[in-house]
Amino acid sequence: MYEGDDVSTVWLSSFLAVVDHGSFTAAATATHRSQPRVSAHVAALERRVGARLMERDARRTSLTEAGTRLLPHARAALAEIRAGVASVSSLAGDLQGTVTVGSFAGPSGVLLAPLIRRFRETYPHVVIDLREGTPHWLEEAATTFAVELALRTADVPMQHRLRSEHLMTERIVLAVPEELGDLDGEEQTRHRVLDGRSIVVTGAPAEGWTDFADRLSACGVTPSSVTTVTHPTTVIALVRAGMGVGLLGEMGATVSAFDGVRLLRLSADVWTREIRVYWNDRRRLDTATRFFLDALLEESENR
Repeated sequence: MYEGDDVSTVWLSSFLAVVDHGSFTAAATATHRSQPRVSAHVAALERRVGARLMERDARRTSLTEAGTRLLPHARAALAEIRAGVASVSSLAGDLQGTVTVGSFAGPSGVLLAPLIRRFRETYPHVVIDLREGTPHWLEEAATTFAVELALRTADVPMQHRLRSEHLMTERIVLAVPEELGDLDGEEQTRHRVLDGRSIVVTGAPAEGWTDFADRLSACGVTPSSVTTVTHPTTVIALVRAGMGVGLLGEMGATVSAFDGVRLLRLSADVWTREIRVYWNDRRRLDTATRFFLDALLEESENR
């Protein structure tokens, strides 16, 4: 008869490493185990649950339906064990543990980077693991416990029910070549420069999602073409190269801007977006993560 304690945590660890790194070879490197050992762990887990968890091919490994169902429980189980160990260790007076945070380029550079530095100074035994991705990836990562906290724009539709808190409202800015005329007039009318021009925006092309398309439509703007890239640095680089004008979040623009490009604010009524922090409340946040969340919310209030 199956017993829950028949499942080894090292099997779960290897299973999650394959999922997160995409192959048995990469998982072996990440976990400092041999590839045959990782394969043996996953095979043992498959025998124990009585189902094939992964489809293997020469290039990449993908989850079966059984693997998809097991994934969030495996993450939660290991997270609970680590949280318990960290909680006991913290009895000595030092907060310990690992906080896994998902985000995207703008908040990572402007909001999280200084916060992580200060948090590490205060709690040197807490590890902050920062991972970046698209809004859909961030949502899925929070849902499956791949990250404990996910910073994400709220204007992209959600597929799962996650708990969240407002962090900030970010302006969307216009990036133009320095030689593009005088645009220092009213913010309300600056968006007109977009009409009939080539525009570069951020988004997730593989997911069919583009930042700011709804805002362009609301303003009656019809660009001649739209190029979607994944990183704000690329937006700035393409604008500088004369490939068009750009739209991007102000935080991403701040950490990406360089000579040859001007950044201009647009009307606040349409050209803003809300950024929230999301987490899956089906499992209680551990102490280190709750401390980090409190620090993040305080940081956002002070901005």
